[in-house]
Amino acid sequence: STHASYARYHQTKLANLAFCSALKDRLESSNNNRIQAVACTPGVCGTDMFVHATTVMNGRPAPRSMVPSVEDGSLAQLKCIFDPTVQSGDLWGPGRDGKLEKTMMQPPQILVDEKTKKQIWQVCEDAVGAFEIQS
Repeated sequence: STHASYARYHQTKLANLAFCSALKDRLESSNNNRIQAVACTPGVCGTDMFVHATTVMNGRPAPRSMVPSVEDGSLAQLKCIFDPTVQSGDLWGPGRDGKLEKTMMQPPQILVDEKTKKQIWQVCEDAVGAFEIQS
């Protein structure tokens, strides 16, 4: 069903944040300060996914002009790549006003706890093999 597919989509987003937070913890505990674990989100922007989602939900596509452009959606990625003030554990994306803002990957904003981080790390290692993090 459509509801189930969007629920899975949101679960994968949360799983990505949980993995990123677990990676940040492991990098810190190994004293690896050369690599940062950061996350970003474009928010809602005028992608094909937006058109598909609005078509499924409303029976017809919403105009892309209702939301920020794909280019604007890339700003969080660019910030995470190029801004030297971004730190491990940051989550960047558009706020309610559309301007970029940082959200810490921890409750209450992001429902990522120690149990979830351990579980997602284990599932990933089971899928691809053990990760070795060097200092």
